[in-house]
Amino acid sequence: MDGIKKRQNAEVRKPDILLNFYQVILEEGIEGASIGKVAKRMDIHPSLIIHYFQSRENLIIALVDYVIRRAGEIYHELIVESGDPGRRLRNLVEIFFSEAWYGMSDLSGDFAILSMSGREPRIHARLKDMYAILKKLIIGEMAKIHDAGGAGIRDPKRAAEIIIAMYEGYRHFKHLYIDEEDAEKFREDMIEATMAALASVSSLHASQ
Repeated sequence: MDGIKKRQNAEVRKPDILLNFYQVILEEGIEGASIGKVAKRMDIHPSLIIHYFQSRENLIIALVDYVIRRAGEIYHELIVESGDPGRRLRNLVEIFFSEAWYGMSDLSGDFAILSMSGREPRIHARLKDMYAILKKLIIGEMAKIHDAGGAGIRDPKRAAEIIIAMYEGYRHFKHLYIDEEDAEKFREDMIEATMAALASVSSLHASQ
C-alpha cells in the first residue's frame, strides 16, 4: 500500500516540478535553470527533485516528454469529426494555427531547449521523437480523410510534414515580427497558404 501511495504522490508531484522548471527556464534561461532554483521556487528540498529525476538533463528530457503528452491531449481535444472530407482537412489545419496550440508553450522556452539539442544527443533524440509523434497523429487523420475519398491527399506523410513546417514558420515569425493588429489576418492567410501547399502536393502526386 505504501508503494502505491508513493507512486501516486510521484505522479502528482512530477508535473508540478516540471512546470516550475519551465518557469525557471523562462526567467533565468536554460543555462541558469538549476535544480536548486526550482527547489527554491517550490519551497522544497533539492533532494526531492533529484530523487525523482536524478539529474538536470533528465529533468529537461522529462519536460520535453511532458510537452509531447500535452500536445497529444490538446490535439485530441481540438480534432473535429466531420463527414465532409474537405471540411475535415481544413479543421485539421486550423488546429495548428489555433490559439490553444500556439499558446501550448512559450517560444523563448522552446528556443532554450532547442539550443541544447545540438550539444545533448538525448535531448536532440527526444525532439525528433516529438516531431515523429506529431507526424503520426496527422498522418492518421490524413489517412482517414483519404479513405473517405476527400482532398486527393495521396501522400499523408508529406502532407503532415508540410503542415508542421508551415506551422513552425508561422509561430516563430508571428512571435518575432507580426503586430497584434495584424495577427488574425496573418493567421487566416497562413491557413489558406497551408491549404494551397497541400493542394499543390496532391496535384503533383496525382499527375505522376
